[in-house]
Amino acid sequence: KVTMDNNSMCSPKNNPSPNALLPQRLIETSPWGDDSAAIEQQIFNQNKFHSSIQRSTEVERARDELQQKGDKVSLHMLEQEWENLQRMSITRTKQLQDLQRIIEEISREIMWVNEREEEELVFDWGDKNIDAYIPKKQESYSKLMRDLEEKEKELNKVKLKAEGLLKSNHPASDKIEAYMDTLQTQWSWLLQITKCIDVHLKENAAYSQFFKEANETNLKLQKQHEAIRQKFSCDRSTPLDNLLEMLKNLEREKERIMENKRQVQLLVNKSKSIVRLKPRNPEDKSSSQVMVQALCDFKQDQKVILKGNEGILKDNSQRSKWLVTGPGGLDMLIPSVCLLVPPPNPLSITLANKNEQYYEAILGIWNQLFINIKSLISWQYCVRDITRINSLTISMLAKMRPEEYRNIIRSLETHYQEFQRNCLGSEMFGDEDKKNIETGYTSAQAHYDKLVIQLPEPPKVIVASKENQLKVEPAQTSKGPVDVQSQMVLTDLQSLRRRLETAELGLTQHLHLPLHDDSLQECSQRISQLEIVHRDISGIGDAYIKLKAKIQSQLQNMTDADKAKFLQAELDFINQKLRTLEGFSSSYLERLKALRALFQCMIQAEDTIKVHEARLTEKETTSLDPNQVEEYKATLKQMKADLEQKRDLFNAMESQLSNTVHWNEQISQSFHKCDVDLSKYSELVGQMSDRWHRILAQINTRTQDMEKYLPILRRYLQTSSTLSTWIDDTRQRQDNLQVAKFDDVKIVMEQLNQQKMLNSEIKAKREDVEDVQRDADTCAGSIKDYELQLASYGAGLETLLNIPVRKTLLQSPSTIVSQEAANLQTRYIELLTRSGDYHKFLGEMLKNSEELKMRNTRIDLLEEELRILRGEIQDRSVKNKSLEDAIGRYQLELSQSKDQLLTMEEVKRTQAMQCNATKEDLNSTFNQVKDLNEQVARLTYQIDEEKRMRRLAEERYTNQQAEYELVIRKRQKELEEINWAKIDIEKTIKDKEREIERLRRQLEDEMARQREIESELSKTSNMIHNSQTHYNELLQEKEGLLLKIKMLEQDKSKLQRYEDELNRIKVTLESEQRQKQRLQDENMQISRDFSYWKSQYELKEEQVRKCTSDKDATERERNSLKNEIARLMSELRMVDDRYKLRLNSTEKEIADLKLTKDSLERELRKLNQHPDVSSKQTQTKKPLTVQGLRGEVSISELVDANLLGSVDVDGLREGRITSTDIENRLRSYLRGSTCIAGIYDEAKNRTVSFYKAMKEGLLRPGTTLELLEAQAASGFIIDPVNNQYLTVEEATQKDLVGREFKDKLLSAERAVTGYKDPLTGTIISLFQAMEKGLIEKGHGIRLLEAQIASGGIIDPKHSHRIDVDVAYKRKYFDKEMNDILSYEGDDTKGFFDPNTEENLTYLQLKKRCITDESTGLVLLPLRDKTKQYKTTQKKTLRKRRVVIVDPDTKKEMTVQEAYEKQLIDYETYVELSGQESEWEEITITGSDGSTRFVIIDRKTGIQHDIQDSLNRGIIDQATFDKYRSGSLTLTQFADTITRKTSSSQCVSPSTVQSVAAYSSPPQQTTDSTASSKHIASVSIMVSKSSEKLNEQGPIGAIFDTETLEKITITEALRRGIVDSITAQRLLEAQACTGGIINPATNKKLSLQDAARQGIIDDDMATRLKPAQKAYLGFEDVKTKRKMSAAEAMKEKWLPYEAGQRFLEFQYLTGGLVDPEFGQRSRLEDVVRKGWLDERTAQKLRDTFNHPKNLTCPKTKLKISYKEAMDNCMVEERSGLMMLQASSISSKGISSPYNVSSAPGSQGGSRSGSRSGSRRGSVDLTSKFSYSFTSFSSSALS
Repeated sequence: KVTMDNNSMCSPKNNPSPNALLPQRLIETSPWGDDSAAIEQQIFNQNKFHSSIQRSTEVERARDELQQKGDKVSLHMLEQEWENLQRMSITRTKQLQDLQRIIEEISREIMWVNEREEEELVFDWGDKNIDAYIPKKQESYSKLMRDLEEKEKELNKVKLKAEGLLKSNHPASDKIEAYMDTLQTQWSWLLQITKCIDVHLKENAAYSQFFKEANETNLKLQKQHEAIRQKFSCDRSTPLDNLLEMLKNLEREKERIMENKRQVQLLVNKSKSIVRLKPRNPEDKSSSQVMVQALCDFKQDQKVILKGNEGILKDNSQRSKWLVTGPGGLDMLIPSVCLLVPPPNPLSITLANKNEQYYEAILGIWNQLFINIKSLISWQYCVRDITRINSLTISMLAKMRPEEYRNIIRSLETHYQEFQRNCLGSEMFGDEDKKNIETGYTSAQAHYDKLVIQLPEPPKVIVASKENQLKVEPAQTSKGPVDVQSQMVLTDLQSLRRRLETAELGLTQHLHLPLHDDSLQECSQRISQLEIVHRDISGIGDAYIKLKAKIQSQLQNMTDADKAKFLQAELDFINQKLRTLEGFSSSYLERLKALRALFQCMIQAEDTIKVHEARLTEKETTSLDPNQVEEYKATLKQMKADLEQKRDLFNAMESQLSNTVHWNEQISQSFHKCDVDLSKYSELVGQMSDRWHRILAQINTRTQDMEKYLPILRRYLQTSSTLSTWIDDTRQRQDNLQVAKFDDVKIVMEQLNQQKMLNSEIKAKREDVEDVQRDADTCAGSIKDYELQLASYGAGLETLLNIPVRKTLLQSPSTIVSQEAANLQTRYIELLTRSGDYHKFLGEMLKNSEELKMRNTRIDLLEEELRILRGEIQDRSVKNKSLEDAIGRYQLELSQSKDQLLTMEEVKRTQAMQCNATKEDLNSTFNQVKDLNEQVARLTYQIDEEKRMRRLAEERYTNQQAEYELVIRKRQKELEEINWAKIDIEKTIKDKEREIERLRRQLEDEMARQREIESELSKTSNMIHNSQTHYNELLQEKEGLLLKIKMLEQDKSKLQRYEDELNRIKVTLESEQRQKQRLQDENMQISRDFSYWKSQYELKEEQVRKCTSDKDATERERNSLKNEIARLMSELRMVDDRYKLRLNSTEKEIADLKLTKDSLERELRKLNQHPDVSSKQTQTKKPLTVQGLRGEVSISELVDANLLGSVDVDGLREGRITSTDIENRLRSYLRGSTCIAGIYDEAKNRTVSFYKAMKEGLLRPGTTLELLEAQAASGFIIDPVNNQYLTVEEATQKDLVGREFKDKLLSAERAVTGYKDPLTGTIISLFQAMEKGLIEKGHGIRLLEAQIASGGIIDPKHSHRIDVDVAYKRKYFDKEMNDILSYEGDDTKGFFDPNTEENLTYLQLKKRCITDESTGLVLLPLRDKTKQYKTTQKKTLRKRRVVIVDPDTKKEMTVQEAYEKQLIDYETYVELSGQESEWEEITITGSDGSTRFVIIDRKTGIQHDIQDSLNRGIIDQATFDKYRSGSLTLTQFADTITRKTSSSQCVSPSTVQSVAAYSSPPQQTTDSTASSKHIASVSIMVSKSSEKLNEQGPIGAIFDTETLEKITITEALRRGIVDSITAQRLLEAQACTGGIINPATNKKLSLQDAARQGIIDDDMATRLKPAQKAYLGFEDVKTKRKMSAAEAMKEKWLPYEAGQRFLEFQYLTGGLVDPEFGQRSRLEDVVRKGWLDERTAQKLRDTFNHPKNLTCPKTKLKISYKEAMDNCMVEERSGLMMLQASSISSKGISSPYNVSSAPGSQGGSRSGSRSGSRRGSVDLTSKFSYSFTSFSSSALS
């Protein structure tokens, strides 16, 4: 309240007193509240305060007093203070309300963020129910991300509101900033949590998938293990056939086993990267320490753990927070969602290893079964052979040839050896079994030897085998008793032969054993074995010599010639075999020795290489110590020197390899050859040589890298150490500044200046910090490149040697460098922040010191005033005491005068007067006491207030600014409560004052009674006593109030202690805020760095674009040069063709002369009638020919073509008919043509050539070119006036055709002369050229149609026409082509009737022609438009969309808008309107037989009744007659009716309204210059409209309008007629709708097949993979479900721009693709499924606003894909969509304006083709031609 009186209103200087400033100070210092409830309380208090000041009685009293005194100055000041107080109160109320609203909004957002955070923090990411919670969590995560996107928009709105309040300098801006900082912190923390959730989802999904696959694989292996054991069980009783079948099945089973190898290995590799989820469960007790990894940065107090740091898990009993020992050994409580238990996972590794062991066990079982079955098979073969041999008898053996029984014993020996090999490791046979089979084998051999010795005499015929081996039966003994000596000789021979066979077998066995890795040892062993064999062979030689001597001695006395011959043959055979074995054993021995030497060299070389490779692979990185780098450089040089010294070793290895090859070549191919793969060793030698060179190259590379790296490292170390030292020194200086104490303001000023200088110095060091960062990046990049090179070398070794190279997990020095640089930057930023904060602190301190000084001055003044008031109070107290004494005396006197009261009246009056005076003194005393109490209370309040302000200033002085703000808020709150308590106390005092006043009145009443009743003095004394009693009570109450004030002071001291405690808490909070500020500064620095690098990237990108544009310009220049070269080549070919034509004409004349001569000779012989037989025979031998279209045609060819019969040939031979007769009869096949020859002008009754008619404006250029092409393709250009048949060249020379048509007509003439096959060089026909793509199909069909209609298909090889059936046989024609040409629909009408403007086939157009009676030529009549003709139903079908581009605004507009803006004239408007309409005249017959004629637009549905229009006067009879006569076209007639018809008469009102806006067409001529200036620079695009089909193919090819070729998009890109971005977009549309289209077959291919066939290159295939996934589906790694492009966009797996393009491509071609079902979906279904929202679907539907991300290859304007599809041509048979392209921009003028038919164009006659006719020839050129910048009416004249 405002309390004022006369004494305290103004000071002597007329300034407001402190009392007047108290309410304002109360408003200024009132707290704002820390939360919504506190702010609500403040609003309540403020409203209460505002109400109190509105009805302040003190202000009114003060105003009245000042008015009474007439003190206007003070009154004015009072009014001003009062108004200021009102304004301040209202302003504070509004500010409180604003603060409440913003705090509530921010609090709501903080609560929302906290709720989301709490949900995520308590989520259990363990392995319990992982398969169930992963899909749900993925869905909730997606929902959370969507909610965050929406919430971010709301937060931005709140942020804008808060920034508005801050900009308006709201007094509680610190609270708003604190709340916003809290919200931003919580929001950033929630975003960090979402990143952690994403990592958990991926890792846990991989965890779940791994264990699912691993368990499935384990189960599969178990089943396979059991199946193998059961399926392949066998024993000795198993039949041999079953064993052989088992062996085959076992080999097949191994293939199935090997299929599991890849899966097992994949699981082993995956197991190493699976995270651990078991330790997340607090119930899981691990004996070892559990390491955890941080997924994001987290800070707790001053302890920080960064992303990627690892710690030790100490306690995870709480689900949301874990106790972790972080970096530096500090314990932290970290949210569990921020932590990941990283790989390796023992469970996954154990399971994977278990599967691997299971696989190895299955493989071991397979090997054991394989050995068992093989041993059983060998055993059964041995048993069978032993049984067979034991069953042999002498008689059985005698019946056999020697080869037979020798094969039996050899089979036994072979099978026994196999058994010995196969039984090793077999479970089927023990040692006893092996002994038994060995015994059976020995007994069988003995039985066989016994039988052989006992054989009877040998047969008399000795059979000599090939290959110098004699196979003879044993010598026959006499039938009598066997001679003992002969028997011994035979036995010795047999034994010697056995020894030879054994030696040969041993030699072969030793040589055919495979060589293993320990080749050197085996070579040595084999050499020893071969030496033993070699000695055995020498011993056999000695035994042979002795036996030979013995046999020769017997042969001398032997009489049996057969026996002698047998023995001699045996001796020769053994001798030859012996010499062969000796030679081969020596060669083999030498080769093995050479191999041994080679192996020794290879081992030494291998050791050398391995040592150096190991030394090279030891280093996986480099060092940060320059000395160590220098040492390693020296080591590399020493390694290189050592390798150079070992060069001789590699040379020796290569020479040993040559020696081995030499000995290998010495061995004859006829004998057993050693299975030593010399190519393998040659490859090993080459490989080691290559490895040696690779080591040298690696040493050189590393040396160069070290030389480059060393100066970079030294520079980094120098700059970083310098900066680090400076940072440490500066930190020390900063610490010294902060330690200093401040006793005076001057010291504070000094410190502030020093801190300012230090802060400037720190800021100046930013460039040095950036230099260090750049040096660190350069150094780290160099280290990474070096490490990559080392890793590449190690990987190359691993791939080359197929062995894993040992790898150690080392920390890369590049990481250390980056961390050091980051640490330096962090220290610098921390120092900069600390310096800035301290500088601000000193500034605030200086300001607070000055304010404190002022407050101390004011306190001193107040204390002085208090001292004076205390003196006054003491004086008053003394006065009160004297008054009390007087009252006592008066009471005494009153008591003494009681006795005298009855007698002393005068005394009574005197006493009464004295009593009244005493009462007045008492009243005045009471008033003075009251005033003093008020002054005491006021002064006490002021003193307390000043003391409080002083304490607050001292606290700001001792603490920092942030601490002061928090303390003030708390203390203000408490002071506010004290103030209100004081106000209550003041109210109580006032109540007491009122009570005193009431007592005073009572006392007055009592005194009045005393005056009235003097007799009742006793009562008066009682009243005085009562008054004294009341006075005493008041004094007691005053003392009680003072006691309460003391108690309040005590409470204030308690509050002070509480505030001190809060201050300590706030200190901690302030440190955290400083850390937060530092992080924010770091974030800002990172943002600035990002902006810098982004600008650098944009600069580089701009340079790349410039380079690309320069490259494009160069490419265009190159293309222009190529075009110029092609033009010169074409001119050269023209000269060559001209020369050839002249040569042909000369040869033709010579041939004609010869034919004339021959005919004259034949006529002469006929007249003489003396035929000479010999002459006839000679004549028949000469080839008979006639003149064809371009050359001689043999008679035999005409016979083959079914044009002549045998009778004609005989008549020609006999002279009955001549070649001239043949030519005349077959003129239509050999020379003539019945094609349309020219124009008959009915108006002038004359015959005109096509070209002249065009010049005179009778024909349009497109129609002219088509008719001339038909003539050229039919054989000749016809001069209809002179009836001449000319070639194109001749017609050009005679000006029968213009030179602008020459190239196109020469191209059409090739249908007669033939096309050259680019592959074979042979001449092919028109149809074959179409099939090979040498000519555009539609153009070729038109030429074929003209040929057939004019006499038949032309055979270019034989230069004459043939019938269709012959063309079938010669493959010049097929049924499909016949069907195309015979079909008379709109699609096959390629010619234009200038009279009716109809599209017709050539045959239909020919039927409308007339025949010239004088020449017999077929002429096309042009009607006289002045005459009336009775016409039939007319149609003008033009299904195109016409778009006109405004040259000023570059905006597209309709034809109507262009005409209204006078950009086109009326005639152009009529023509273009016809392009957009589909007008048709129909006849409607009613039920009563009446008919009416109606014209209808099939496109819009607009229709008009002609008779009704006549009746209503919309058109007059003259207009109708012009239409019927043909002077007005159907389009012009319909436009006339439409413009004059009101909207109510049309079926489509909206359409008619737009048309009705036209005024009457202006009457202007075609040569009007006024029209020309409006046409200038207008770009007109006419495109074919196409209705949306269920499914439509994308753009599949490019049609080159210059070469008239259908080419692939890649080829168009290579030619430079399509830019790279457009090419990629067109190919993306193909890939995302089914595959890359092969234009030749219109088949869709995958990217791999398209790249393999050359349709796209590999680089483009890589870029198109996302588009292909848009069709095949994006595989969800969690659910393994194929997602569509829309879903992939939604899940952020597909970038938005690319995804939007793919969706547009799919929508325009039939609907979005559902890859899961392989079908298209409508947008409604897609929205219902939730793939797209309605907004995105609407964007797809709005095709007009699709982004124009393509460049039209023809107009070079920006177009959308929808517009590109509209501009496409469609191939007839395949339906392939082709986009027209040219190297020169047409500025928006497309084909309907016959740009391709303009002079110089090479495009053929494609103008005027309508969408309904893919070969149509509607000529819309008239007599106008649109250039790129201007309009001319005489361009074609």
